[in-house]
Amino acid sequence: MNQSEIEADIKNNPRLPKDFAERFWNKDVTLWGGDQARQDFIAQFLGWIEAPRQTLAQVEEIKSFAQEIIAEGFREVVVLGMGGSSLSSLMIAQTMASQGQINLNVLDSTVPAEILKFVNQPRFEPETTLYIVASKSGSTVEPLAFEEYIYDQLVKNHGAERATQCIIAITDPGSQMEARAKKRGYRKIFLGEPTVGGRFSLFTVFGMVPAAIAGVDIEKMLKTVESSIGDINHPGFELGKWLAACTLAGHDKITFLSDDLNESIGLWAEQLIAESTGKEGKGILPLATEPQGNPEVYGSDRSFISLNQPIKSESSHFPTLNLDFTSPEELANHHYAFEIATATAGAILDVNPFDQPNVQAAKIIAQQELTKIQSTGTLPELKFDTQSGDLAISGSTGQHVGHALTTFLNQNKPGDVVTFLAFLPETERTTELIQHIRTATRDRLNLATAFGYGPRYLHSTGQYHKGGPKNGLYIVLTAEDAIDPEIPGMGATFGQLKMAQALGDIGALKDNDRRVVHIHMNTTDVETALSQLKSELGIP
Repeated sequence: MNQSEIEADIKNNPRLPKDFAERFWNKDVTLWGGDQARQDFIAQFLGWIEAPRQTLAQVEEIKSFAQEIIAEGFREVVVLGMGGSSLSSLMIAQTMASQGQINLNVLDSTVPAEILKFVNQPRFEPETTLYIVASKSGSTVEPLAFEEYIYDQLVKNHGAERATQCIIAITDPGSQMEARAKKRGYRKIFLGEPTVGGRFSLFTVFGMVPAAIAGVDIEKMLKTVESSIGDINHPGFELGKWLAACTLAGHDKITFLSDDLNESIGLWAEQLIAESTGKEGKGILPLATEPQGNPEVYGSDRSFISLNQPIKSESSHFPTLNLDFTSPEELANHHYAFEIATATAGAILDVNPFDQPNVQAAKIIAQQELTKIQSTGTLPELKFDTQSGDLAISGSTGQHVGHALTTFLNQNKPGDVVTFLAFLPETERTTELIQHIRTATRDRLNLATAFGYGPRYLHSTGQYHKGGPKNGLYIVLTAEDAIDPEIPGMGATFGQLKMAQALGDIGALKDNDRRVVHIHMNTTDVETALSQLKSELGIP
């Protein structure tokens, strides 16, 4: 289906009621079909529709706190979160926060080297660093681990009084995190709105508090978005129809093209769209950060969204949408449009866009793996099919690991996506090497490719991996850790938690009949090991 046929399908979509927009603004849960239980569930999670308006009532409190923090000399803020509680901050840090007096950082990895970047380092002195622990439930394992470790380190090294002055919490009312924050006397607690799910929480305190501290004019942003609430001609509806039309026509790999400054928008959209639609064997898969190629390297399953980025003639071959913006307010309008679009596409595809059943299933398996570790104090013995140098692989055999991986990839079918899932330190060189392997794989096989750091992706595209179409070839990457700090009160280290999450996801993928291999690097020198893998794959 070409662009004009997609546009015709959008205009005459028989799957969407003519009065969809009016009913949407009235929060008509029957738009998403299903039985009464499904509709009752959805009714609990439509608060995001009015979130920009609701958060405006908190703007003065948020702005006042941001000014207080700046006046006291804070220069770094570190968001300790996961999924919707961190991806909005990651996106804001890269695209909107360049004019502020405070640097916005995000910790959303259980890999020990990532944890240690933010503790006892000269840049992150407690006198100038504010930590924001963010979790809607207050019990999600990663933010809980971050919170306990950071709090413990601050108390040990600087005393309880100083520790509580440089930690604030953002959580939902009545959560375990709220109780801990009150008991310990954290400097500030911002309470979220329980009727807004994590991936739709950008325009709540979860997105707006870090944005304000980082120097974004959130009042202007929220007022701009708020003015569009109730508009039956909102562009989000057309965007949702476009996403669904592309997917139903087989162009379900929505590829985001952007420069480095805006690539985190694609990461934010990955979670929003993939976690919302990837279930019941269906789904839309956004692809972020894939290096742009020439049209001939793409399969027929592609469509493109260009973010302030010229494209290489894809529009003549594939459905393509151009989104341009020059200010945070214009970008915020696009974000709200994506939220509406995701809900609209979910209605057309007949899925519940507000749950994430397979994410929870993967968490259960990861917890089972963690419980084994806690009972023995050690990781389970890892068994591999092929080893070469510092590399080992399970799930495929060959003369060496690169050959085994090639054998695994050669089982591909049209419409598949090769996905690299890296529980590794997020360094510039590691990213560069995986992107190089990713691009070479795409160009050789003409398959879509995806890449996510773990455990971040577990709360993002992880739902699609297990609940969406069975079209993935998954490559889970892990490595040894040079330093592995203990998590206070958890009976495990961060490295053990990381491996429990990786092994848990491998188990969840297998349980859902997905094709997966595990490559482990028996070294802490990840960059050299990845270079070895690249060489074994015959990639220059």
